[in-house]
Amino acid sequence: MVKGPAVAVGAVLAALVLAACTQPAAGPAAGPAAASAASSSTSTSPEVVTSSPAPSPSSGRTFFADPYQQTILDNATSPGDRALLAPIADTPTAIWLTGGEWDAATLDRVVTGAAAAGQTAVVVLYNIPNRDCGNYSAGGATVDGYLPWVRQIDAQLRGDVWVVLEPDALSGATCGDVAQRYRLLHDAGVILRGSGHRVYLDGGHSHWLAPADLADRLHQVGADAFDGISLNVSNFETTTDNVAYAHEVSAAFGAPLHVVVDTSRNGNGPTPDHQWCNPPGRALGEPPRVVGDGTLDAVLWIKTPGRSDGTCAGGPPAGAFWLSYALELARNAHG
Repeated sequence: MVKGPAVAVGAVLAALVLAACTQPAAGPAAGPAAASAASSSTSTSPEVVTSSPAPSPSSGRTFFADPYQQTILDNATSPGDRALLAPIADTPTAIWLTGGEWDAATLDRVVTGAAAAGQTAVVVLYNIPNRDCGNYSAGGATVDGYLPWVRQIDAQLRGDVWVVLEPDALSGATCGDVAQRYRLLHDAGVILRGSGHRVYLDGGHSHWLAPADLADRLHQVGADAFDGISLNVSNFETTTDNVAYAHEVSAAFGAPLHVVVDTSRNGNGPTPDHQWCNPPGRALGEPPRVVGDGTLDAVLWIKTPGRSDGTCAGGPPAGAFWLSYALELARNAHG
């Protein structure tokens, strides 16, 4: 997964079903076999916005924390470590679906639990063909298998579910058949929205694409495919900078865009050189909450704090839980 400015490549995040499952490149290389033929669709013309985004969410909404997150505490080696890890274990965090055999069981547990609690589940679809252009999070479904996989996921979704659609697939569209990728993103978004789920198409972050570039790519996908965009997934840019960026993208897009921002690790903002891969000195960010101010719908924890960004800065493979890094994020948040 690419996580930097347009000139920087890199990776990070992926298959997370919290403790037992992996993230980025550790996930399987392909999704399940196609259950039905993929549908074709034409992207919206860049000149026309064909559907209005859903209204801002109500402030009374709360997000669901998968009980399986508590297994993060198993990494603790002392009572002090356990206390530091508790906020990570307790805070609602998105679940990642990457085409693995665990997708169905994890999704069933989460949507069932969220519905019973009257809360909103947040899920991430991360299985686009040629994912991450072969970098840390390489893998993804086949072209023919992707939309059938999306339909399988959609069939399991019930209750109040927000979907973050394919982190970095749009901003990192630098390899292969880009037009085909836009069509897949469009059709996936339309499938999910058609079932009444709120869809946030990932748009990178405030230190990546120029606003006009992202706006153009969003038009290439088609405005009927998303309710808003997600920003800062697995990154460290400040919420303020991402919201300001969202306003610039909206101006270039020609219509207001709803936004969710990943605050899981942006408590100290980015490093001066905007490192994306396991940068030191970072901190947990603001816990998830609905904002609903017309632009910023919510701040969310999308990346699970403590999951490595890759084998950089002494880290384990992408997606592996890295105790020392998780503890540093928690300590810095307390400081």
